[in-house]
Amino acid sequence: MTTPLNSPRLQGNLLAVLSMLLWATSFPITDVLLNTWDPLSLAMIRLSGTGLVLALPAMIRMKRSAWQSWPLKEAFLTGALGIGIGTALMNFGIRYSNPINIAVIATTVPVVSIIMGALRGEERVTLKAAIAICLSLAGGVLVSVSSLQTQAGFEGGELLMITAVILWTWYSRISVTRLLVIPALPRVMLGMIAGGMALLPIIAIVHWGKLAELSFSSTSTDLLLITWLCVFGVGAAMVYWMMSAERIGVTVAAIHINVVPFYVLMLMLLFGGSLLLSQVAGAVLVAAGVVLAQVASSSKPSQA
Repeated sequence: MTTPLNSPRLQGNLLAVLSMLLWATSFPITDVLLNTWDPLSLAMIRLSGTGLVLALPAMIRMKRSAWQSWPLKEAFLTGALGIGIGTALMNFGIRYSNPINIAVIATTVPVVSIIMGALRGEERVTLKAAIAICLSLAGGVLVSVSSLQTQAGFEGGELLMITAVILWTWYSRISVTRLLVIPALPRVMLGMIAGGMALLPIIAIVHWGKLAELSFSSTSTDLLLITWLCVFGVGAAMVYWMMSAERIGVTVAAIHINVVPFYVLMLMLLFGGSLLLSQVAGAVLVAAGVVLAQVASSSKPSQA
């Protein structure tokens, strides 16, 4: 049985792959930027910059009166908590850990998603779904264990990333259910702007209270890396992610996240890193999990 090229399932999977490839670039880039930026300031400029980048195309495509029926209050609140606080926690996680460990923790998104769905009665934990997630998790763990040859073990920042994953998964599920009336582009834009605005008072309190040292850099290299983050690593990646989740559901789309550690390793390979056969095997396991999660399922996936 073939899948039509214009089917939502095929489109959703292709969008998920593209999203994860772009998002994978954000981990090593963030790691580099944290040498000259503090986690809070970097999170704020990352989100605000992405929101501004998406604002122009969003306004061009948006109908003049469309926004009047949008749940703007809920969009801002979920964006402030899920994107704003979540991104700050991720940055602190990378600061006190390393990109590969953090990327591996991100692979728990499908597990968190299906638990949230089951608790709310929105999803059934079928045997097929459980096996698919176990396969993809095994792939992520295999990549992670292989990476321990060059990366440190548990460093503490991983706990912050776990909290970030919970917030981000919650935001994603809300986005493709209660916020679905808002098109993907302006939906992501609103979330990014809300997230950046939510961090401003926190940064002000930290600065005025001298609770921590804030730092930033405006070198040409840093500005180039931040531009990539805002346009591609975060902006385009998030828009493609939302479009994917709309077509195949958050849980299935999130299984693609399990291969992000492999993408990060591939990026590091370009800069002199090494790649092991076990890491390739881990990526194959993730792909098998993605396929199994969708075999013989209905053509119209759950939006949750």
